[in-house]
Amino acid sequence: MRSFSFPHAALATFYKNLSEFGVTYYPRLSGQQTSYELWQDEELDNDDLLKALKMVRPVEPLKEFFLTSREQVASFPQLFTKDIKPRVIVGAKGCDIHTLIDVQDNIYLKGDNEDPFYKERREKYYIITVDCPEPVDTCFCNILDGTPYTAWGGDLNISFGEKSLIIDILSEKGEKLSSKLSDIGIIKEVTDDELKYRDKIRANAERKLAKINRDMLPTDLPERIESKVDPDFWRKALANCVDCQACERICPTCYCFLLYDIPAGKGFERTKVLDFCYHAAYGRVGGGANPLANFPHRLRNRFECKFMAFPRNFKVIACTGCGRCISACSGKIDIREVLRAL
Repeated sequence: MRSFSFPHAALATFYKNLSEFGVTYYPRLSGQQTSYELWQDEELDNDDLLKALKMVRPVEPLKEFFLTSREQVASFPQLFTKDIKPRVIVGAKGCDIHTLIDVQDNIYLKGDNEDPFYKERREKYYIITVDCPEPVDTCFCNILDGTPYTAWGGDLNISFGEKSLIIDILSEKGEKLSSKLSDIGIIKEVTDDELKYRDKIRANAERKLAKINRDMLPTDLPERIESKVDPDFWRKALANCVDCQACERICPTCYCFLLYDIPAGKGFERTKVLDFCYHAAYGRVGGGANPLANFPHRLRNRFECKFMAFPRNFKVIACTGCGRCISACSGKIDIREVLRAL
């Protein structure tokens, strides 16, 4: 893995040059959090750009760039095509890039059928991951075998030296990006002092996460969830749930979808929409039968999917501890507490 660095003050220049490879999104401050923003080569405060880069994952999960909430996917009798152009996405943290690889890629790229639009986006989009030096109380990647930094999955990774940003090249696409940056003369070789400072920042983040999450999760979650068939457990554990569905809509691992057809001229168009298991009609089948008609059953289904079925099918838990569900929950439900209560 090759690495280089450039000074903090060159961050805007870095974004500007990335935008030559495609429409570029970067993390921008929005109150006490960050959101992905379209880079438009405007005059921005470099300190704000750097502060946003250091904060925890953006509000939006990375999957939103690859799985739109509503998308036309086919038509008949006319052929349907889609022009997917390159994008550059800066700011994904380890919890998000691992979700994309461990969960969404398993669903949409592997098995008997591939999603051609998802595949093309994965091939054309550049992903630049960033270390997470300032975890917050809702973060729990460390108790799901994660770390507040990553060395794989993206194309480049940004980490933090004392007065510089360190760039690790992680893929062939990353090599392509780095070759352009070499031409503009802002990069230099990484020094041992920069790497030592980065290691110190990473160790501090790990210590903070260990302090936030003093108690580990049960190691036998699939077996515990399978045994909790009594709806009273789920009703009590999630008593404050108001069915706002924010946890599912903001979750980077939820992947369910529906396909439906609508008339279009003398043919039809097929549309794909993301679906969520808290919906009252989620499990409904022909004739109106619904095995998940009762809300406690749907509550259990969400945990069963992420922590029982997915690990058994794909050997990985469908959660990376990003904490978005905790932050978004109207009822102030902490998924860590529910899992520990199993």
